[in-house]
Order: sequence, then C-alpha cells, then structure tokens
Amino acid sequence: MPSNRYSPVNLDQGRSKSFTTWKRPLVAVVLAFLCNIESGMLAMGEWPYMSTIDHDAASTFFGYATAANKAAHVTFTFVFAIWAYKSSSIRIPMLVGRCITLVGCAMYILVEFIPTNRRWWMLACYVIFGVGFGTSPLLRSYIASATADDNRASAFALLSGANVLSVMIGPIAQMSFAGLPYPGFSIIPPYISIHIYTAPIWFAVIANAIAIVLTLFFFTDTEKAIEEQDASSKRISFTSIREQLNRFISLDVSWTLIAVVILEKMISSLFNTTMSVIVGPLMSSLYAQTGPQMLLLMGTAQIAVGFIAVGFTALFVVCDLGKHCRALFAFSNILMIAGYAITYPYPLISNPTQPFNETTRTGCNPLEYSWCDSQLVVNIVLFNCIMVVISGLAIPSTMMSLDTIYSKVIGNGDQSIMQSVFTLADSVMMIVGPIYGSAMFSSMGMSYLQIINGVIYTIGTVLWFAAWKWLQPYN
Repeated sequence: MPSNRYSPVNLDQGRSKSFTTWKRPLVAVVLAFLCNIESGMLAMGEWPYMSTIDHDAASTFFGYATAANKAAHVTFTFVFAIWAYKSSSIRIPMLVGRCITLVGCAMYILVEFIPTNRRWWMLACYVIFGVGFGTSPLLRSYIASATADDNRASAFALLSGANVLSVMIGPIAQMSFAGLPYPGFSIIPPYISIHIYTAPIWFAVIANAIAIVLTLFFFTDTEKAIEEQDASSKRISFTSIREQLNRFISLDVSWTLIAVVILEKMISSLFNTTMSVIVGPLMSSLYAQTGPQMLLLMGTAQIAVGFIAVGFTALFVVCDLGKHCRALFAFSNILMIAGYAITYPYPLISNPTQPFNETTRTGCNPLEYSWCDSQLVVNIVLFNCIMVVISGLAIPSTMMSLDTIYSKVIGNGDQSIMQSVFTLADSVMMIVGPIYGSAMFSSMGMSYLQIINGVIYTIGTVLWFAAWKWLQPYN
C-alpha cells in the first residue's frame, strides 16, 4: 500500500525543513537592512548639522571627513574579514561591529557638549561609523555559506531588495522630522535635544539595539565546511602571500581588457564619490537652501532614485539586458555626459548665486569661496531632476553591466582574487573621490568640476568604444 506523502507528519517536517533552510539567510537580510537604514538616515543631515554647530566647518573639511569614513570602512572590511576567516566565525565580528557603531551613535548625541571645534568630534564619529559598517560585507559571505544552490539566488535577491528598501526608508524617516527645526526641544538641558538633525540618530540607536539582540539570540555561525584544514592553513605568512602573488601573475586572462574594465570602474565611480560630498555645500551655498529645506529636497530625490533603481533592476532581469552589457555601459556613460552638459550653467539661461545671509548661513559666502561673483546656477528643479535620472538609471546600469562583463573577462580564472582587485579599485575611488570633489568645489566652483568630470567621462567613453570589438566575446 503506497504511503501517504501528504500526511500531517510529512507536512510538519517540510515546514520545519523550510524554516531551518531560510532562518539564517533571513536573519542576515534583516541585519543588512538595519545596518543600511542607519547609514541612510544619517547621511543626508551630516553637512547641514556640521555647518550649523561649527561655523568654521568648510566643504573641504567635510570632504576629508567623508574620505576618513570611507577609509575606515575599507580598512576594517579587511580587518573583520580576516578575523572572521581566522576564527571561523562571523557572529562575533558582527557583534563587535554593532557595538562600535553604538559607541559612535552615543558620541554623535553628545557632540554639542564639546565647546569648540565640534567638526573634529563629528569626524571622529564618522570614522567610528566607518569601522562599524566594515562588518556589512560579511553578511554576503554568510548568506553564500548558509544557503544551498537552489535558494541562494533568492536569498541574494532578498538582500538586494533590503538594500534598496533601506535607501528609501532612510530619507522618509529623516523627512518625518522636518517639523523639528534646530535646536528642537531639550531632553537633558542644555545640550542633548531632539531636532531634525539628531532625531535620526536615536532611530539609529534603536536599529543598533535590535541588530545586537538579533546577533546575540538568532544569528548563528554556519557549520565549518572544511574540517580538514588545520590551524597552519589559516596562518598568514610571507610564504602564503608569495604563493598567492605567483598564482595571481600566472592567471590566464586578458590583462589589457581587465585594465580597461578596472579603469572604467574607477571613472564610473566619479559621479557618486564627488556628488555625495558636495551636494550639501552646493545646495546651501549656490541655492541658499536651509538645512530643513535641503533635507526635504534631498530626501524626496533619494526616494525617487530608489523607485527608478528598483524599476530598472526589474527591467534588467525580465528583459535579460545582461546580453547587451557593452551597449548598456556605453548608454550609461553617454547619459552621464549629457547630464553634465544639461546642468552646466550657460551664461544666457542661468542665474547668479544667492548672496550670503549671516542669519541663516545660506548663500555663497565670498570669504569662503572666491568664485561667488562669477558662479552661475541652473534652475534647481532641472538640476535635481537630472541628478535623479543619473543616480537612479545611469549608476545602476553602469554597475550591473561592468560587473557582468568583468566576471566574464576573468573567465575560468580565480574569481576571488580578481574580484578583490575590482573591489579595491572601487575602494580607492571611495577615498580619493570625496577629497578631489570637495577640493575642486571649494577652489574652483561647480562649473569647473562639471567640465573636468565631463571630460573624464568622455575619455572613458572613447576608450570603451576603442575596446568595443575586443569586448564582443564577453558581451
């Protein structure tokens, strides 16, 4: 007599197995969401808050502070990765990373206790946030080890969805406090208060607390997959480094094409790494936007970027755009160049910058920027619409097409080594870009920055078309 395959016992076993299969990746996805939403909440208000509580804070200093944050993130990404590898545990580094971020949140709340030079205290907070955020890449490797082939793609799709959702939720949370202008109302007089700039940090504290609880009670390390490795195999030595270097040099790959793709990767990062650091000073000095106005405008734009990015990602998958990566990347670069051309302040159709207002500390201050009298600006609505299209369409298109082509150029080579080189190139731009962008903006103004970036993107596009036929096999 055949057995009843759909008996209650078998159903319960199926449900139990399904829950066990998905428990670990789901916890990792929730942790990634909590980490990213915290970062998104704080990012928009950093420049308005710094310039409000420390009038000596210049856009150049903010660029160095942003670069310090990125440098800490990059450095401790490797530190936490080595720690996780040598200890065969992701849970403890994750827990330490969240605790470090919690310390940064506490310091951020206490910044107004510092009588002078508060910008340096905020820089220290940014560095600590970068250190704590260095654990986030561990979640990708955790999901890879905690899933099987049949559910790994779905788990990574959930991770991508959580990242996109956090990009949208962060600005919404920030904008919800638009009715609490600085200095807000005091919790512990006279320096601890809740207002439009500090309210998000309290949510970051809550997000961190939830993440710590999840890590303590629900996050478990995967079973050791390689018991045969002894302790000596995890020891970092000059011999192992030399072996890795020899293996890297002997890879059978097209080094010329790899160099082209890596260079294009660095060029494509230019927009994000420069605009992220100058958008605050740009809005306050060129368009005389106050802190609350700036957060409302930037938050709305960020939400629109999220919707466009989600739509394009869906289109990329449904329409199988991965088969046209060469053309997709070329289209993205051309769109970027067009964006710089459209938003350039041409003399006959542009307006002068707003004069500096000492009360609101908005407008172009000639004591800080020597180019105030000569700098022109385009319509703010046009500027933001173009920035939204570029950030929501051109940037995701560039990332997806380059990632796909690069992985194909590597071919059967060692993906782990070559992907590390690719990531390193991006990391270099994360550090150099903010310093370059803020220095150019401060010394020469937005117009010259647009021209130089536009020329760099044009050179990158010409180089891409020059390598067009050699890229054909990897399209």
